Amino acid sequence: MKKVLLSLTIVVAAFFTANAQSADEVIAKYITEIGGAEKWSKVQSIKMEGQIEVQGIKIPYTMQGVQMKGVRLDAEFQGNKIIDITTPTKGWAQNPLAGKAKLSPISEDELKQKLDDLDVQDSFIDYKAKGSVIEFLGKDEEDGNEYFKIKMTTKNNNEKTYFFDTKTYLVYKVESIVKQQGQEIKSATKLLDYQTIEYGIKIPFKQDQGQMMMVSKKITINPTIDENIFNGN
Repeated sequence: MKKVLLSLTIVVAAFFTANAQSADEVIAKYITEIGGAEKWSKVQSIKMEGQIEVQGIKIPYTMQGVQMKGVRLDAEFQGNKIIDITTPTKGWAQNPLAGKAKLSPISEDELKQKLDDLDVQDSFIDYKAKGSVIEFLGKDEEDGNEYFKIKMTTKNNNEKTYFFDTKTYLVYKVESIVKQQGQEIKSATKLLDYQTIEYGIKIPFKQDQGQMMMVSKKITINPTIDENIFNGN
């Protein structure tokens, strides 16, 4: 009996070890494909300029972020200013189109879901040091292509499932569950049009969220950003 239990233990341990190795192998190839950990580790700030495309309408936006200090999104549509700010301790939002006419604090639950956005480097760069845990979920098929599925749980207890193209090792899609008004809403974002930019890193210029597409026109790495823009004033 002891031998049977020992054999079973070894098999189970080997299974989970193989899964962990598979996930790390996929991630290692992905990081190489997007420029490498050394280049990404130099990214301390980022500025993205582009447009949000929804129902034939194009809304200009600017996103600015400083590594683990603050992220701010500004957009404007027909005179309505849309602002979204996240810091390690507080967050604010303004969206007249959604009934938020003035910049107001967001809830703790909303802030928790946005804290991972403070990492302007790629989520998989030094993910263990950042407190994230990964799980290999096998393979899946979509649109005639095959993908590796890896779930990441961050230190903020946010979960996302990433679909890595088995040929290019780039992330094709990210699935997550967002809590809104007490309900869990599943969302999916496809990452498209990868381009190599400053510092030799590769970034997707399009984020397809189904009914909305975020298109980057210009991405600047390590610009000087006044951190006062994260004050919520």
